[in-house]
Amino acid sequence: MTMDAEPAGVGASGYTVDDLSAYLDRGRTPAIAAIDDSPECQAMLASMERVGSLARELLAQDVREHPALEEGWLGGLLTSISREVRAGRDIPLASPDPRTSLSITEGAVRELIRAAGDSVDGVLVGSCSVDGDVTTPDAGVRVALTISVVLHSPVQELAESVRQRVYSELLSHTELVIESIDVTVVDVHVSTRTTEGDDL
Repeated sequence: MTMDAEPAGVGASGYTVDDLSAYLDRGRTPAIAAIDDSPECQAMLASMERVGSLARELLAQDVREHPALEEGWLGGLLTSISREVRAGRDIPLASPDPRTSLSITEGAVRELIRAAGDSVDGVLVGSCSVDGDVTTPDAGVRVALTISVVLHSPVQELAESVRQRVYSELLSHTELVIESIDVTVVDVHVSTRTTEGDDL
């Protein structure tokens, strides 16, 4: 599939999304230091691995009915991930030593959000954002993400599971003051594992 990428590649590594996909398919061998040493590339690879099994199930099922799904849906998903793994703003963390400045990148926080959402069974995160002044300690921020779901539970239940999982991870790994977490379901797929008569 063809996707636009910055000339320097993911994380200025010189490697595109397609290159990373091929690297993953080869089992990351032979090792490429420019990829293995790049936090952005590692975040992209981690997202690709999480997307893999669920996306393959959806594509195998849906391509029969909608031949354009793979190019449009999966391509858009990977483009969103590629855009969001960029480092972005530095988010300060408290330090016990006043001479030491600690921070986490906005890209790392977005990957944390994406991983938390993807960890809910049947969910793939499409895009995520952190809105607000993340560079000012104690300033409130708003988190927004879109998800695709495979129905095995009511949609509202899946969205709430994502919201709780994301909140828990942000609370554990950042010092952000979370004002809201908005979860928007943009795609709903009925899995072949779902039998007729199941309550949805």
